[in-house]
Amino acid sequence: MKTGIVLSEGYPVRYCEQGKGPALVFLHGYLESLNIWNSFIKGFPAGFRIISIDLPGHGRSGVPGPVSTMDEMARATVRVLDHLGIQKSFVVGHSMGGYAALALLEHHSDRLGGISLFHSHTLADSTAVIEKRTREISIVEQGHSNLLVQQNIPNMFAEETRNSFMEELHYTQRIARQTTDAGIVAAIRGLMARPDRSAVLASARVPCLQIIGKKDKYIAFEEVSMQTVLPSGSARLILEHSGHMGFFEEKELAAEGILKFLITT
Repeated sequence: MKTGIVLSEGYPVRYCEQGKGPALVFLHGYLESLNIWNSFIKGFPAGFRIISIDLPGHGRSGVPGPVSTMDEMARATVRVLDHLGIQKSFVVGHSMGGYAALALLEHHSDRLGGISLFHSHTLADSTAVIEKRTREISIVEQGHSNLLVQQNIPNMFAEETRNSFMEELHYTQRIARQTTDAGIVAAIRGLMARPDRSAVLASARVPCLQIIGKKDKYIAFEEVSMQTVLPSGSARLILEHSGHMGFFEEKELAAEGILKFLITT
């Protein structure tokens, strides 16, 4: 595995790559880093060029400013792809990474062969979610970011099976604690500012695999499955026993679903 750093708008962006073949890009979620994908990508066979990226303000990537917009995350992704000489790729985005993938779809669709929204959706934040995020900013600014880690990460896993994934839960918490306060606040502001991209996805000329956790506490199953209009050639994969972390909770099924989609589209 090769690790590198590129500059995007003057700040560093870390990436990892391995393998040769069609490019498969993994974008992590809020309070995560590219390391969250390490065990998941091991389930993919040789024949793919796999790239994972630390999104702005996360992992070892810098913070671009007071706000890490989804558009900025998309630009950082394009900068990595340009550096690696990759013209087209299939992008898998977990949660916030899915929002970045949608920004790519809107502004850089010529660089995409398709996307997967992994526990992600097209909608803007509701008033209730914006209020929650505003409270989280206050918590971080008061020096208590660890409270977010303690409260949010366990809820990402399905309650019924959480005890079976304590190692993965603690691993995710360790990654989250490495996120700087500035990175957290900038990401939250970017999440709050993102637009509704339902029309962008519905009119897309590339297919989308939407992966939904039936037990997800952050994204309501009924809301996502009923309200999201997918473009031609798309598909949905329902993970019956997963919360918001299907790449841990139903790792094999999720990897098989992505591979099947890549092969058949």
